[in-house]
Amino acid sequence: MTDFINKNFKYDGMYLKYENRFVARFKTGGMVAFKKFLRENFTVEEYFNLLEGCEMPPLKVLETKGYVSPTVCRTLKRKGYPQTQAGFKALVDDQIAYFKNKQ
Repeated sequence: MTDFINKNFKYDGMYLKYENRFVARFKTGGMVAFKKFLRENFTVEEYFNLLEGCEMPPLKVLETKGYVSPTVCRTLKRKGYPQTQAGFKALVDDQIAYFKNKQ
């Protein structure tokens, strides 16, 4: 199993690649947190197997190990929820219940 090496990442302004293989696309930021989580939680083989073999989008691959984007973390913190996948699910469930009761 091969660990990700930071210097092997290349970013061209929208697409992040690792040794010329597509990793993810970033329109509005979050790349630093994404790369850090990727390096700390995945091997190269494991990530690309899920990305290419299972045809999962990059964000869903990281979410399999509990990744929460910086934007979502800020929202969860502001609203008093834990900054985890469970906190995000609770926020969504609460929002759905709120709007259903409002009707």
